[in-house]
Amino acid sequence: MEKWKDFENEMTGYLKQMLKDYDVLVKQYGNVNSTISDIEITINSNKKKFYVEVKMPVSQTSQFVVEIKNNKFVYGSINKFKGNQYSDKIINILNNDYNLYSKVAQKNIIVPVPETVAFNWIISNMKNKNVAFIISVDNAGNKKVFSLKQFNEFFNIKTIFRRKKSGSQNLPKKYCEDFKKHLDLKYSEYKYSLNNNGKKLYLDLPLDLNKNECYIDSDLLLDGKRYFLSNKGNGKYEIRITSSTNNPNIIFELSLKNNTNFDIFTIQCLIEYINNNL
Repeated sequence: MEKWKDFENEMTGYLKQMLKDYDVLVKQYGNVNSTISDIEITINSNKKKFYVEVKMPVSQTSQFVVEIKNNKFVYGSINKFKGNQYSDKIINILNNDYNLYSKVAQKNIIVPVPETVAFNWIISNMKNKNVAFIISVDNAGNKKVFSLKQFNEFFNIKTIFRRKKSGSQNLPKKYCEDFKKHLDLKYSEYKYSLNNNGKKLYLDLPLDLNKNECYIDSDLLLDGKRYFLSNKGNGKYEIRITSSTNNPNIIFELSLKNNTNFDIFTIQCLIEYINNNL
């Protein structure tokens, strides 16, 4: 299983244990859909819901797609959430040095976005998903919980710009035989099985593949598309086909603050929030 999935499972277990004496339901969504947060908490007495976002000590967050129209950067039309004053400021920085940023490839370019702008964009993005708290760990591995307004007290931030392949889809039927042929070429020495669940095709394979091993190339696929084995854990993989989209993205990279008193970040803030919303 990928490290982020293990980490998310661990953080969910911690919240369930720490909140077991409170009348709440803790539900893990656990997927890579960035429009839905990781852990939903429901206050049973009034059905109020809010989310806790899981963030590893080094991670990324709140990216958005940028498009080029008439030799100018604009906020991407495929983004789930609307742009705002903070995304506008970031795009203005790109346009102020258009000749440099228009050459962006898959290698990171650091963009000099003021931290206040970057953090305000992240907070606005989290609010769109009804996120109220973040859970992470400090540099000693101790679990820490903090509110959105404390985001900049816990993390350093770096804004980067690069092209990124985005999205994938269920494997179309017309590619099934080709996929099976290439799967057998790559993994014929292992005992595997394929099974359908509705429109989805799953592979049971006795291997824990890293991400690079999950891609399968085929000459039948055009425009840079590839077959992809999406790891669901315990040797189970969902078969996907990657998109040919290669849009520029603004991405925010997080890392722990140095010389921060992590002792102030405790689950008590979350418990007080629950008590105040009963």
